[in-house]
Amino acid sequence: MDDVHAHLAGAYERAAPSYDRAAFSHHAPFGERLAQLVLLGPGGRVLDVGCGAGGALLPAARRVGPTGEAIGVDLAEGMVARTREAAADLGWVRAEVMDGAELDFEDASFDAVLCAFTLAAIPDAEGALAEMRRVLRPTGTIGVAVWENLVDDRWLWEGELMQEVADQAPPELLETVGRLSARFSDGAKLRAALEAAGFRDVGVTQMHVDRTYPTGEAWWEWFMSGGARAFVEALPEAAQERFREGGLARLRDAGADARTRRFVAALAHARV
Repeated sequence: MDDVHAHLAGAYERAAPSYDRAAFSHHAPFGERLAQLVLLGPGGRVLDVGCGAGGALLPAARRVGPTGEAIGVDLAEGMVARTREAAADLGWVRAEVMDGAELDFEDASFDAVLCAFTLAAIPDAEGALAEMRRVLRPTGTIGVAVWENLVDDRWLWEGELMQEVADQAPPELLETVGRLSARFSDGAKLRAALEAAGFRDVGVTQMHVDRTYPTGEAWWEWFMSGGARAFVEALPEAAQERFREGGLARLRDAGADARTRRFVAALAHARV
């Protein structure tokens, strides 16, 4: 694979139309809570780095109201389009294509910065955190959410199924994804990264949301609606089908409990 990072970015671009739509929305509850953790009020200015479909940006936008401004940035044009679509009735919201590690904003220009489930995907995460701190005002706060590396026991089979075909995926892709995700695999690592970036009064809480796939096919649609799509697309066609059919066979006649998944996240907030 010539460019792993380009492949990963492309997967999010291709996933954008179904991102947080397929099967159910599981990002939105976390985004809503993250927007509540930062200090914001009417007339405030907030930035969401890696805005996706607007799951954190829109709740924050409602807090600042029409006298404020809410800006979302994302590297994927498709995600920016999703945010613009979701914010069509909110005239004080805008979204732009931008690299989270190279923010094109002036110093000390935002009251709050949000980053929901994006930090682990940014190669230069340290640079991105430095940029987020740079654009915050001296009284500003940051809110960051990452997925905890906790596997719901009901879904151990999914990882095992992935392992069965992993030897057919490009090794450099597996190495890169493993290295990137390991940097923020729990709340303690997220806290340490924020403190190393110069943030203070760091608070970290854990939150979980349970969601149920209505059908086995809905699981597959969901699997292809996010970053995991990059793994599937890197496999030979036969291995892709083997993985898909293995999952569908497991879920086809499964009851609601077996189709229910627990998503666990670490939510951090801190001051400049």
